Formats: sequence, structure tokens, C-alpha cells
Amino acid sequence: MSHYRFLDRDTSGAATCAAPRCTAPRPEDATARWRFCSTACRQASYRARHRDERIDTEVAVQALDEEVAEALRALLDTVLRGHGELADPAQPKTGAVAELVARAQRVTDAAVARDRAAGISWADISTALGVTFATARRRYGPRTAENLTRFRTSDRQDAAS
Repeated sequence: MSHYRFLDRDTSGAATCAAPRCTAPRPEDATARWRFCSTACRQASYRARHRDERIDTEVAVQALDEEVAEALRALLDTVLRGHGELADPAQPKTGAVAELVARAQRVTDAAVARDRAAGISWADISTALGVTFATARRRYGPRTAENLTRFRTSDRQDAAS
């Protein structure tokens, strides 16, 4: 008995592709894990499963534009308020600078999420930020995904029901 239950299943009867609307036979040398006739069918199946999770682009871009503007206003308010603290030689500067950096990071996060919602590629975003593609995606990808989950069409349809 194998520890991997999927290997115990008999897949010899499943001779056709697992993609919806595809009746092509699977390749002769297909293993138990190879369920599709081609990479294109595998990708089409993935897209069909995730089609309902797309974001409403217009709503997302408009809302994220407002978030960028609000974050930018908060940053500017912090700069104006912190200008006095930074000019005073008796005041410690670390707290004021840390707050400025945190506010600037919020502006950047909102701007990256807005650009991704608008369809701008990671390559273009990484160029604008002055970092590599991999660095931009690693640094901002999870935060962007969290920001965009609010605009999933399936979530909005469930809330409207």
C-alpha cells in the first residue's frame, strides 16, 4: 500500500483529457498525475476554474486611486508636521523618520496595487521602482494580492445576494 493515495487509483480507464470540452486522448505514456492531453488544455482548465475570481477592474482602479491619494495626503501631513521635529536639534529624529518611511511604504503599496489592477506588468512596475522584476514581485506581490482580494467579482456578487 502506497502512502500516496493518488498513485493507488486506477487511471487506465481515463484515456481522455480532463479539461472541460476536450475529448482528445491522453498521450500513451501518460502517468497517473498527467491528466491533460497538452499544456494548453491544462492552462485552459486552470483558467476555467479561476474565472470567477477575477477582479472588477474599473471599481478596483477607482478605489485604489482614492487610496493612493489618501495615503499621499497622510504622508504630506506627516512631512509638514514632522518638519518641526526634524528641524529641532534637541528632538530625536528616529521616530519622525520611521513614521515618514512607514507612510511612504503605504503610498507605494497602494500605488503598486493600483497599477496591477490596471493591468500594468511587474516588469514595468519594477522598472519604475528601480528594482529587479523578482525583487518587485517578492516584495509587493503578497501585499498586492491582499489589496486586490477586496475587489473579487465573486465576493461582490455574494455580498449583493
